[in-house]
Amino acid sequence: MIRTAKGRATRRWFGDWANEYDATLGKVRRHHQLLNLAVRCSGVRRGDRVLDVGCGTGLLSLKFLKRAACHVTAVDSSPDMLRLFRGKIDALGLHSRVTCLRQDAAGLRFPRDAFDVVAATVALHHVEDKLPMLRRTRAILKPGGRLVIGEVDCDTSGDPADPKRLARILDFLKAEILMALKEGGVPGFSRMYDNGKKHILSQGEYCLSSRQWKALCLKAGFRRATVHALPGFRWFKVVVAVR
Repeated sequence: MIRTAKGRATRRWFGDWANEYDATLGKVRRHHQLLNLAVRCSGVRRGDRVLDVGCGTGLLSLKFLKRAACHVTAVDSSPDMLRLFRGKIDALGLHSRVTCLRQDAAGLRFPRDAFDVVAATVALHHVEDKLPMLRRTRAILKPGGRLVIGEVDCDTSGDPADPKRLARILDFLKAEILMALKEGGVPGFSRMYDNGKKHILSQGEYCLSSRQWKALCLKAGFRRATVHALPGFRWFKVVVAVR
């Protein structure tokens, strides 16, 4: 689990957000388009075992279950997010197809070769030290398995006092906040505005560009990696890495 003071603060933030998540980010159309693109790019098939990392309230997991007759193991470090997802599982009668576990993305605990697909959307940027996480993820994928990363295509690394870095982040935040206000209302705007400060100050948000993600996946030992763009919104990309 998250043990650092910074990590505990992030976990509390997600706990506070859990009850608002579906009513804010869950209402943003382009967020759902990113999830749909991630599922399509995964190549998920009947009988596949899928790991949803940072599952939140289950938006991505439910799309996988709709796409194919697969089994999803969904993990999140937030008990509040998992509680909401388990409520959906109860309501939809999906107990035989979904397993929910409390685990952190940076410390996944599964046997080698356990999954056909590991997927994470707008989740892995919360991991500060990404290469060890990618190596661990590769190990739990079967040979030929796919890691699918749906993320913000914005490099927020560097010195928080660097004006060029700030300008780069603000370009992204303007698009994100306007989208949240339009589709998620004032609550969505408030959450995205609050989230923006975390990007700027590197407090639980450590985004990379899609090119950086691709290079890290190859460095972690994946055989190949490809980048897929979300049409009409340049800030979202899906990276697919094959073991």
